[in-house]
Amino acid sequence: MGLCSSKKRMTTEMSDEEITAIREVWIRAKTDSVGKKILQTLIEKRPKFAEYFGIQSESLDIRALNQSKEFHLQAHRIQNFLDTAVGSLGFCPISSVYDMAHRIGQIHFYRGVNFGADNWLVFKKVTVDQVTTGATDSSKDKDETNSNGTVNGKVDTEANLIPISDINNVYSGENCLARLGWNKLMTVIVREMKRGFLEEAMRNCKEEDNNGLLKA
Repeated sequence: MGLCSSKKRMTTEMSDEEITAIREVWIRAKTDSVGKKILQTLIEKRPKFAEYFGIQSESLDIRALNQSKEFHLQAHRIQNFLDTAVGSLGFCPISSVYDMAHRIGQIHFYRGVNFGADNWLVFKKVTVDQVTTGATDSSKDKDETNSNGTVNGKVDTEANLIPISDINNVYSGENCLARLGWNKLMTVIVREMKRGFLEEAMRNCKEEDNNGLLKA
């Protein structure tokens, strides 16, 4: 059974190979404005995300969003956070990523942003998809692939002939490893964001209860 189709219990602990794959995919993704792609896709799937991120626009199509300063600011923040998280892998304890995500969850509470369980899952899936497959989804990349020359449906990359289907398949070779790694990374990020939000909400509820008792 293939690596990606394994039904064994998933672990959020990332291997050295997965961390390397995460970094390599991120280098390509961040040069292609992946923060904008993530935010744009989130809004396309759930228009409510525009409100969550404080984006006020008469229309939510990409042309209107590109004219919004807040859209660019929030996209920049998403990309910067992911860049910091990826940059820390293998160099700093994984707890540093937990702490960053936890803090963002706390900030969400004070800004009144409560995604809900389904929206957290959408955020995770969109991020993984855009980072690991964004480059292969564009027609430009497909045109370039076709123009590079093929041999019996395969692309000549250095000394190897690689099936075109494998290049565009997120579950093949290195793409599979990168996707597994990014899925683990986003799992812990989303988990800690939710934890930060909920812990701050609980703390504030206790403070309100205590204040109510003092005033009674």
